[in-house]
Amino acid sequence: MRTVCAIVAKITLPLLLVWFSYAQIPHSMTEANNVNWGGTNYIVGTVFWPNGKRVDTRIPVKLRSDLRGDYTSSTDDSGQFIFGGVPEGRYWVVLDTEKEFESIAQPVEVILSNVFPKPVYTLMIRLADRHEKVQKPAVIHSGDAEASKKADLLFKEALELSKVSDHQGAVEKLKLSLAENPKFLSALNELGVQYMKLNELEEADEAFKAALKINADSYEPLVNRGITLFRLKKFTDAESILQAAITIKSESAVAHYYLGRTRISLEKYEAAETELNAAIKFGGDDMKEGHRMLANLFIKKGDDNRAIEELEVYLRLVPGAPDADDLRNVIVQLKTPHQPSSNVKPQ
Repeated sequence: MRTVCAIVAKITLPLLLVWFSYAQIPHSMTEANNVNWGGTNYIVGTVFWPNGKRVDTRIPVKLRSDLRGDYTSSTDDSGQFIFGGVPEGRYWVVLDTEKEFESIAQPVEVILSNVFPKPVYTLMIRLADRHEKVQKPAVIHSGDAEASKKADLLFKEALELSKVSDHQGAVEKLKLSLAENPKFLSALNELGVQYMKLNELEEADEAFKAALKINADSYEPLVNRGITLFRLKKFTDAESILQAAITIKSESAVAHYYLGRTRISLEKYEAAETELNAAIKFGGDDMKEGHRMLANLFIKKGDDNRAIEELEVYLRLVPGAPDADDLRNVIVQLKTPHQPSSNVKPQ
């Protein structure tokens, strides 16, 4: 068995469940923006104006690290940016210099990979005018309806702290909010999200469980708890929770994607394939990564032809991916007849 696998990108999801995809990198940026922090990963993205059009001027973008501080770069004239040389760890992509727009601190968690070199973590960021009011949710959870003004104010303060990457401060504000209203469901869910960003996964799971005691059918804490359990490698529990989230929101690309990954870990390959295909169906252009994950799945199953098909689909969708040459080399290897090897490490 050859030691060839597809890249698996780690997704960290805030309350609003922002999804990461893979984007083409402009040729004008390939020689710049190596942070030189000793890693081989890329963080790339595209910035959009509030009206949905791509940013058409250069805007400063920072990559923030708890350990290494800030690395400042900018978008190009089509709104795209890239940070190369990123090692494993927690980071935030920060846009906070444009006075007319809300500050943004988008979390990205880069994980250690023993698969292809140069994994790519990609996101899409839409700016918001400062004067715009936050749209009220269409559904108010019963726990939220009981929230006092003080609890709600503390909750909003926590969200502001999270925007500037002060996740520990956000946790403290949320605890104060919950002291006012212990059944404030959104605060409990957000507490779990903040613990996820701090990589305190056991604490995150406890927060999501508390939220689900208030409303067992609440989608956000369900899917977030499923992702947390996946990250804790509690795959059997993650499977049942993610399936429950899909029962509530059948077209959730995120839930299908993580259920697919979970079932790969449980070696339920046929069921995993079904979920990953559903993620691609419902996620559309934001779910290009699903093709890489399917390639990974087919390699595990020994189905090289289908793995090649998925990698070729991905390369058609993202021809300028930073690791495109690596992927093409993998395709060549998959097309090469298997040769016995005495030094292949077990998977």
